[in-house]
Amino acid sequence: MRDYGEEASVLEAVSRHLEPFRVLITYNGRAFDQPLLETRYRMNRARPPFARMQHLDLLFGARRLWKLRFDSCRLVDLENQVLGVERQGDLPGALIPYVYFEYLRTQLAARLLPVFHHNATDILTLACLTGIVPFAFKDPNSMPVRHAAEMVGLARWLRQAGDGERALQLFRRAVDAGLRDDLLFRTLWDIALSERKSGRPDAALAVWTDLAATRNPYQVRAFEELAKHHEHRAKDPARALEFTREALQHEESSALRKREERLLRRTAGRAAR
Repeated sequence: MRDYGEEASVLEAVSRHLEPFRVLITYNGRAFDQPLLETRYRMNRARPPFARMQHLDLLFGARRLWKLRFDSCRLVDLENQVLGVERQGDLPGALIPYVYFEYLRTQLAARLLPVFHHNATDILTLACLTGIVPFAFKDPNSMPVRHAAEMVGLARWLRQAGDGERALQLFRRAVDAGLRDDLLFRTLWDIALSERKSGRPDAALAVWTDLAATRNPYQVRAFEELAKHHEHRAKDPARALEFTREALQHEESSALRKREERLLRRTAGRAAR
C-alpha cells in the first residue's frame, strides 16, 4: 500500500488473486497471518476469502518432525538445517515493519526491495518444505528418514493417530539408529507402554527391566511397573515388595509407601499360612 487509504483495494485484489485456488499453505498462518488478515477484512467491511479454502499450516507438521532434533523450528532455521541454504544479506523479519513505515514517510519504493526478496525467499522455502513434511506423514515407514529423532517424532504422531503398531516399529528403528540419552529413555518408556497396550506384557516387562537397571528419569516408574507386574500378574508379592523398596530408595512417595504396606501385609499373611 502506498498509503493506508489503499487497504480496501489491496484486500480486494487479494480476494481476486485467491479465486482460482483451493488450498492455502502457510507457516504459522493458522494462528497469526490468517486471523490478522480476517480482522483487516472485517474492519474494511469485506468478507474474508479464506472460509472456502483448506488450510495446511506446515508449522505443526514441521514441529512434530524436527523439534526433537533441532533447537528451533523457525522457517529460516529449517531452511538452513534441512534444506542446507544460508541466506546472504537477508533483511531480518523483525525489521520489515520499520522499513515499510519508512517507505510510507519517504515514498522511496526502492527501499522495499529487501522486503520483497525476503518474502519471496520465505515462499520458496515453504514450497520446498511442502515437498517434505506432508509426505513424511503420509507414509512414515517408506519415508527416507534417517535421523533417529525424526523417527521418534513421527512415531509419536502415529501413536496419537491410533496406529500403535506402526508407531512401535518406528520407535524401535529410532532406538537402533541411536538416540541421545534423554530421548532414548523416553522412547524406551514409550515402547514399553505400546507393547503393553498391544497385549504383549512380556515384551513390556523386558523393557522395564532394562530401564530399572540404570539411573534415568524413568527408573522409579520402571520399578513401580515391575512391582505391579509381580503383584497382580505373577502373583509374587515378595518380589513385588523388593521392586517397591528399590523404587523407594530412589524416590519417596506416598503411593509407593502404601504399596509397600499392602505388600508387607500380604507377605506376612502368606508366611503365617
